[in-house]
Amino acid sequence: MPVENTVRKVGHTKKSDKLRPTVITWKGHHMVRAHSFLASIREVIRFSEELDVVRIGLIGDMHSGKSTLSQAIAHAIHKYAKLPYSVKILYKDDLLNFSETLKSLESKNYILIFDDVSFLGSSANKQQIEMVKSAITTIRHLEGGADVKIIVMMNYHYSFGLDKYLRTADFKYITTIGSSEGENMEKMFGVKNRNLIVNFKKWRQQAIASEDKLWKMKISNNKGDPAFAYKFRSPFIPVLFWNESSLRFVVTPQRQFMDEICSTCTGAEEPDRQSDIPIPQFMEESERKFGGKTNWISAVRLALFMDGKTVFRPNVTRAFRYLNKCRMEKIINLEECATYYDLTETKTWAPDPSKDVIE
Repeated sequence: MPVENTVRKVGHTKKSDKLRPTVITWKGHHMVRAHSFLASIREVIRFSEELDVVRIGLIGDMHSGKSTLSQAIAHAIHKYAKLPYSVKILYKDDLLNFSETLKSLESKNYILIFDDVSFLGSSANKQQIEMVKSAITTIRHLEGGADVKIIVMMNYHYSFGLDKYLRTADFKYITTIGSSEGENMEKMFGVKNRNLIVNFKKWRQQAIASEDKLWKMKISNNKGDPAFAYKFRSPFIPVLFWNESSLRFVVTPQRQFMDEICSTCTGAEEPDRQSDIPIPQFMEESERKFGGKTNWISAVRLALFMDGKTVFRPNVTRAFRYLNKCRMEKIINLEECATYYDLTETKTWAPDPSKDVIE
């Protein structure tokens, strides 16, 4: 699995280096290797290779990043797992009608994200909760009779706010620990993790409340070593990760930080944007309609660029930025560049735009 590249260690002497964590970079951003989000994902993937159903709980206050984190987890799993996974985000109505929801799923491996199940601890009645518990028990037996791999993620607000069976999970990610949750967390993860829980609350508060959005961590036992600083959401947020045997600190990015473009995740995040016709059919017909594959790929590249997603080769992107810089500094103007290369504005003609739409 491709992971972050090691760039340096804090400190200089060999003796002291043994006591210092390794600092690496991930897409140009410094982080401590021991805080690796992808390392936690590797644990989930290895676990899922042995079991048919793996359950992940995400616990934290409202607007603390649980939904964003669940999408990042889902993306990393389907990207790096050996088996193919589809991603589907389910909401309150999907959960209350879980049996029907399962019938609507195809017989394939799924990462199912239940966006917020906190209502099951308050507004749902006993019959609805029992129905959900029963459906989760048999979730791997999808319609069609084929057994598949399922990874279920449940987002909720409070550590003990759900039925015991529903909150049981093989892994947990914690985005916040409220003032009344400290004791619950100690009960869940053990008194031995008290210091980590207390420090996590401090780091999270520092990240949110400080003017520069930095949280600073003492990562070395060597006296005189400076604290390591992360900037909140640039691109990481602080999270605790539990694997049923140990609790540790990780930093997690958004899904788009890992890959700006992902059709699997976009289809799950924005189901209304899914194509009405098969993508291969649309692409092949469009290539024929507009003079070949090269023309059509250029159109797709331009459309992505206009949406803020750059898919041109690195040299092209660097050249574009350099050209824009020269234009801003009034070293050159674009019309002069076009004249030099004999580039003229293309006039397109379409008597009936509706005919350009594939039926």
